[in-house]
Amino acid sequence: MKVVIIGAGLGGLSFGACAARDGHEVVLIDKNKEPGGVLTLARQDGFFFEQGPLELTDLKPEESVGGFLESLGIRLKTVRDDRGLATPDFALLPPAEYEGPDWRKKRLKELFPQDAAGIDEYYRFYDALMRLRFLGGQKQTLLTKLQMLLTFHKIKKYENMTCREFTERLFSDEKLRLVFNGILADFCADPEEVQCFTLPFVNTETAFDKRIPVEKNGKLYYPSFRYVAGGVQKIAEGLCEYILSHGGTFLPETVAEKVLIEEGKAVGVRLSDGREIAADAVVGCGSARDFFTETVGLEHLDDRYRKILQDFRPMEAVFMLHLGVDYDPSPYQKQSLCYYYGSYDLHAAVERLRSGEYHEGKDGYLIYFPDRHAPDFAPEGCHCVTIYTVCPDRLKQGSWAEKKEAYADQLIRLAEEHLPGLSQHIVTKKIVTAEDYRVLTHMKKSSFGGVVPVWKQLNPPHITPVKNLFFVGQQSENGGGVPIVIGGAREAYRKAGL
Repeated sequence: MKVVIIGAGLGGLSFGACAARDGHEVVLIDKNKEPGGVLTLARQDGFFFEQGPLELTDLKPEESVGGFLESLGIRLKTVRDDRGLATPDFALLPPAEYEGPDWRKKRLKELFPQDAAGIDEYYRFYDALMRLRFLGGQKQTLLTKLQMLLTFHKIKKYENMTCREFTERLFSDEKLRLVFNGILADFCADPEEVQCFTLPFVNTETAFDKRIPVEKNGKLYYPSFRYVAGGVQKIAEGLCEYILSHGGTFLPETVAEKVLIEEGKAVGVRLSDGREIAADAVVGCGSARDFFTETVGLEHLDDRYRKILQDFRPMEAVFMLHLGVDYDPSPYQKQSLCYYYGSYDLHAAVERLRSGEYHEGKDGYLIYFPDRHAPDFAPEGCHCVTIYTVCPDRLKQGSWAEKKEAYADQLIRLAEEHLPGLSQHIVTKKIVTAEDYRVLTHMKKSSFGGVVPVWKQLNPPHITPVKNLFFVGQQSENGGGVPIVIGGAREAYRKAGL
């Protein structure tokens, strides 16, 4: 069969690799010069930057993504690392001397003694969900199912709670609630709209100290957080090379204008230059609304699919500042990545974001050192620093082009509180705005990271109402995140039955 894939981002590449593995002819189409979408590197004056901190799970060979890549002959070297968290009033940073896997719990009880009982309850909740995650990955025997049932019974009382309801029930102090809810800002999500069962998986303790063991009783139990040595773009490069080595074709700088549909069936693609490519199956990626409205045509969808497209909520954008510096900033920030929160009111912050108000870093930002796991990203004697914040796709007043320099200077001033002397050591600066990401991802609305994890929200399904037309990527039913997009594309391929 001939499979034409519109968009050579991670979802399209993963689907294409599955198809190529099984002997299908794969044609990848992408408007950019190179594959990878947001996994491609930003470049400036001899420096290279990842599009944000791509600290990933599931990369070990015995885990789902690592095992899949290994099966294709794609072998990655990974580096385990951790991240820090700081607020205006306190910081949770790994201690210099390892204090065991429960050091964060102990530290929080010292900071918030009035909420000690709630902290203990949170960690019982955490342990139960980690156990359910582990058991869910084991062979499903009667014993395993019984263990899962008994474990779930311990936390069943929370299953209908949002993150806001859950943390307000356990913690009286809003500062403590931020410790666990704060990461939701990365998804442009309000704690009022996300199920509380999400919290342990976005706050896994092994993410905050790389010394915490990920094994229990000789088996991989907790997720480990890793960077790809040399940059995560190596995943995209490996997948594309695999497809090409199995007879596939990559058409860069090419725009697919229309999916050709006959009698309710996708039969090919028409390119913007008028050429047509016949296909037995077509796969779309990227912006769901753009793809189905313009490239497919809403008239080919049923009412249910159109309703999902209308209702689902894509994430907002990011304002990303890449700096090449001629000094080593790591003595001031020990971790490759640290989140610096500026506001405890996430609900108000998200509301402002969605209304087009950019906080200019005052609500929070992160600082990331990409050359810690990719030394070749910086010339000798230099280092890379990335600072970014979530932001509206479009500003309520003015444009990103008009304001980006002033916004970049503001982020540098904020970051200098943690990286002294930063402004005096900048040798190059690359600013990436929502407008730039619209171009990179071929989207009318930049949506960095996929979809907001709104509880019970339906996202565009992989299987569409058009026969032999499939949809994958971070705005599909699986949602965003590198391991999730790869897993979702594999599942989409399985369901497609090609």
